[in-house]
Amino acid sequence: MNLNFTKLVPVKSYEHVVEQIQNAICEGTLKQGERLPSEMKLKEMFSTSRGTVREALRVLEQKGLVGISTGVKGGATVKGANTEAMSDSMALLIRHQKVSLEHLAEFREFLEVYAAEKAAEIGDGMEIAGLKGIISQIQALIETDPQDWGEFHRLDALFHQKLAAMAENPLIEANLVTVHDNIQGYFHKYLPFSRELLHEDFEHLCEIAAAVERGDRAAAGRSARQHIVRFSGLMKANMPENDEADTEVTYSLSER
Repeated sequence: MNLNFTKLVPVKSYEHVVEQIQNAICEGTLKQGERLPSEMKLKEMFSTSRGTVREALRVLEQKGLVGISTGVKGGATVKGANTEAMSDSMALLIRHQKVSLEHLAEFREFLEVYAAEKAAEIGDGMEIAGLKGIISQIQALIETDPQDWGEFHRLDALFHQKLAAMAENPLIEANLVTVHDNIQGYFHKYLPFSRELLHEDFEHLCEIAAAVERGDRAAAGRSARQHIVRFSGLMKANMPENDEADTEVTYSLSER
């Protein structure tokens, strides 16, 4: 007889509490906006200590499943399953430049090329008008003869985030919103400002928007890829060798 039994893995008490509340939220038994029972009530319901309940609530809050307020009317309120915790973790990696430019460019290429292609395929008139509206804002900015990347980067981020929203995939949108909310540190550090690069970047965005408006899926994806490869390459060329080595090591350690 060949029996493949799995060894029991010890589980901490608070993890049992986390799992059951998390399941209730994901299954819809606990709905967004509902308040959880008080700590004392949860203590009785789970036949555990108040410290265990508090640790479980802390973990659920970190996961973005509940919000905890203090005071007389304080307590835990269900937030529902969302991408908040994932986005927060990614934001920290990008904001503190713990991801190599090569990995970041690769990640962007996977998602943004698809988002541009999908936007060209399914984007409606109102969405395309919104994309073109951002292009108009960037053009107006360029006419003021800006001396740095500041405001351009804000509008550039809006353009990419709008494109991501047009793909109608919440995971793609959440990831690209986080990337473009936090990527400016790389730009400021490794992409010296020049009017030539400003105009080149703008032309790339115009090409992407035009392809999306035409409904040309292949051209939209191709333009998005060329844009990412071009500017990621410029930043990589301006990165000191020791900076790149430090980033690569930190990223590799975070993967383990």
